Amino acid sequence: MTATALGRPVADWLTEHTGRPGPWELRRLAGGNSNETCLLTCAGTEYVLRRPPRQALSASAHSVAREHRLLSALEGTAVAAPRPVALCDDASVPMAPFLVMEHVPGAVSITSELPEAYRDHPDALTRLADEVVDALAAIHLADWRGAGLGDFGRPANFLERQVPRWYGQWKGIARRPLPMLRRVARWLEDNRPEDGPPALLHGDFHLDNCLFSVHEPRLLAVIDWEMATIGDPLLDLGLLLAFWGERPRPGMPAIQAVSRLPGAPTRDHLLARYREAVGRPVENVGYYVCLALFKLAAIVEAAYSQYLAGELDTPYAAALEHDVPALLDEAAAAAGLGG
Repeated sequence: MTATALGRPVADWLTEHTGRPGPWELRRLAGGNSNETCLLTCAGTEYVLRRPPRQALSASAHSVAREHRLLSALEGTAVAAPRPVALCDDASVPMAPFLVMEHVPGAVSITSELPEAYRDHPDALTRLADEVVDALAAIHLADWRGAGLGDFGRPANFLERQVPRWYGQWKGIARRPLPMLRRVARWLEDNRPEDGPPALLHGDFHLDNCLFSVHEPRLLAVIDWEMATIGDPLLDLGLLLAFWGERPRPGMPAIQAVSRLPGAPTRDHLLARYREAVGRPVENVGYYVCLALFKLAAIVEAAYSQYLAGELDTPYAAALEHDVPALLDEAAAAAGLGG
């Protein structure tokens, strides 16, 4: 998209908090269906700016202050997260609130095809998968209490709260019947396991939120942390496996394309790698895959409701007409529910 020159006082605020004199240019980056993500440029130096969308689906889900707190806590840890630079919560500054973070150079998001340089690596897909799983394990093994995140979430009864929360969110915005959502919700309630040991969760962990080196299968950063919390880490694993397609799946197919390329490792490979990395048993995988898809369907249905109301007009929102029912069908399949 076209770059826009930033005027005062935004430019003055950026100069004060980065030490860069300006002028500043901003360009909206493609992708990203939650917080808006923009590229900031000043004299050849690049940053990323994140701010809530104009039609926020919920205040907590789009809190850049919360994301800034988390990224600051993760600095210096084994978690591959971008370095935060500054947070603007001054209402007198246009565009506020917003978060400024480092731009990861030489990074690409990989969902539909591999970078050309990966052809020099015969095991590129396996290495990519292992990098993703290892990054997820590092998140789940992070010392969140030691990082000052003891009050970042409510891990007690985490699983017990999930279905009422996301089902309730859907009911509050529903503009069409989704009988499979109700059916999956009942199954999740009836088959809920005990919570696993609490850990830091990314909250939206899949290939589209991972940045890789353009030169080799190496993960550089995990991005889009606005859904992060403390709870049962297997919910993250469930979403990763849900979008690791061993067969074509209709719900949000672009996220799954790389995982279906010839030579891609199986879900079982990812699961075994994760078990080894975290050093503990992983059970009830189907439940977590089902819950992850149910949660995602309930969240993104809000965007489709905005589309029906004429408040949001994007190809992403329009595609949810079919994507959401497809996600729910996949959730039902993970639960072993018949048609």
